[in-house]
Amino acid sequence: MIFALLVLLSTANFVPVDDFAELDAIADPMDFGFLLIMSADSVANKAMALEVAESVEALNAGDSVSISLYFVSMNASGYREIASLAGQFDGFPAVVTLVGHCGFLELDPEFLPSEIEDAWYQWGGGSTQGICNYCTRCNP
Repeated sequence: MIFALLVLLSTANFVPVDDFAELDAIADPMDFGFLLIMSADSVANKAMALEVAESVEALNAGDSVSISLYFVSMNASGYREIASLAGQFDGFPAVVTLVGHCGFLELDPEFLPSEIEDAWYQWGGGSTQGICNYCTRCNP
């Protein structure tokens, strides 16, 4: 099951990250994307990854637009620090919006497709300016 999940994540262009330092190194300041924070439940992880990938695809953002997709697994070195930003809705897995190097705003999984669409229209679509969303990473 873990192998199937890794295949799904790689085919949906999810990039694995270990911690904030790695995410900061690979995310462009003008980047826009989503970070899947995984749980111990591989079935729930797969379902959440599929929903994220389908929701991003449904945006019809165009070929010239790049929406980054990342995931952090429970065995990643920085998992605990990253996970501290999420889990308030239904625990994990969870999804947060990334705007530049920041913008760690948790999305409600009950409304994930509309939350992804709202995030795209609020901060994506070419309007990303490396803004600070006063998330809990920098503003506990």
